[in-house]
Amino acid sequence: MDTRISKTLWSVCFIISLLFICSCSKKVTINTDPSGAKLLINNEEGGISPLTIKLKFKDQDDIFKVIAQKEDYQETYIDITYQPTSQTDYNIFLKKNAKTVRIITEPPGAKIYIDGQESGISPLTKKLSFKDAKQYDIIARLDKYEDGKTTILLEPQMQSDYLIPPLKKIEIVSVENIVYKPQQTEKGVSLLPVQIPTLAYLEVIERSPMVKSVTRITNNEDPNLKILDPVLSPRSDILVYGEFTQEPDVNYCNIWKTTVGSFGKTRVTYGKWSDLFPAFTPDGEYLIFSSNRTRANSTLWRIRVDGGGGVTNITSTLALDYSPSVSPDDNLIIYESRPPNAEEPQIWSINTNGTLPTQLREGLSPRISPDGQKIMFVRIDKLTKKKQIWVMGLNGSEETQITQNNEYDAEHPVWSPDGKWIVFDANEGLDSQKRQNYDIWLMAADGSKKTQLTTNGSWDDSPCWDYAGKFIYFRSNRGGAWNIWRFEPILPK
Repeated sequence: MDTRISKTLWSVCFIISLLFICSCSKKVTINTDPSGAKLLINNEEGGISPLTIKLKFKDQDDIFKVIAQKEDYQETYIDITYQPTSQTDYNIFLKKNAKTVRIITEPPGAKIYIDGQESGISPLTKKLSFKDAKQYDIIARLDKYEDGKTTILLEPQMQSDYLIPPLKKIEIVSVENIVYKPQQTEKGVSLLPVQIPTLAYLEVIERSPMVKSVTRITNNEDPNLKILDPVLSPRSDILVYGEFTQEPDVNYCNIWKTTVGSFGKTRVTYGKWSDLFPAFTPDGEYLIFSSNRTRANSTLWRIRVDGGGGVTNITSTLALDYSPSVSPDDNLIIYESRPPNAEEPQIWSINTNGTLPTQLREGLSPRISPDGQKIMFVRIDKLTKKKQIWVMGLNGSEETQITQNNEYDAEHPVWSPDGKWIVFDANEGLDSQKRQNYDIWLMAADGSKKTQLTTNGSWDDSPCWDYAGKFIYFRSNRGGAWNIWRFEPILPK
């Protein structure tokens, strides 16, 4: 009896459990906000929301995991259980993980970098996904302005416009200068380029009351191109200057020419040599210049301005010869020289045919006066180490110092065509940050009436006159790149 009852009870329980398994299901509707999300039910594709589906539970503790996926929204999931059986509607609220933003700069036109990648020009509209990023770092770059920065977060999601703080205009930039100086090497003393950091004001305006008609003559926009000392023809508007080129295996400088009023230019010398310090002959037909084209030490050479007729060697000793100046009668060349073992640079003279080289005095940058009777030059004071301007006779007699100071350098002096004025550069003046700065200066031939001409704040040097004595040309890094400029000086009374 007991055995029959036990088997009967077991059968009844089995049937009841089968009936439960068959009935442990319910029909549910899964909604998402927003709709249209892809639904994964226990990692299997279920459909697109809103979705109505019948779920069959293994038992009352069985759980269905429902994952909602939608582009630009965070993946979100819910669990659906059998109990309560009365609950059939399930809602999933999706949070955005992307938004479309508009990046704005003042002024517009800046390059926009998003996490270091260039992405476009402002104002820029861009869709950003935050699926794998918590934030985006934004950098705005505009030529001659400081970088602007901001950060974009997902929250607040309603924010779409991002205005980068107004870009600050850069007033001053660093521009490298190249100056050729005698340097000791294993093979002796050579003219080598020396890098000098300089500051350039991006504003090119000249506010000095002592100049007018300030004009840029060359058309260089490349801050890496180095333009060297300009020289004007004594007969025409032909301007010559050096261009320094730096390559991985060699540095060199060629001489170029242009006609004032035209941005076109023509190469005068060729080859990977250092062709430096050009000076015109009085007829304007030839250039005397320094070059290392045949030996380690630079010597003096002559070439036609039009580039034809070959190149003629003038000096050929072991000395380093450079910075020539030709006498008005075309019979004599005065130049700077550094003989072997000499402690200081010296001033020498030589006939234009290359005969009778003669040492005159110690000094730099000699220039013969328009009447052919005097030599102006620069000498470094042995006590102060400052460069000062001197004058002496053609044979080296009657030395006279015409600038005297202990605080600044005076360099590159040049006579006016009538011999009454001397234009030079000096770092006596101060820029807007109260730093010593090279400007163009003027004084009478006897050293009186010294007047500062340029005041821009950029590096101005290497002045020279045009053949009529109306304009002064000079080199400047104003604007952020080296160029040749000119102005009309207002001469002191």
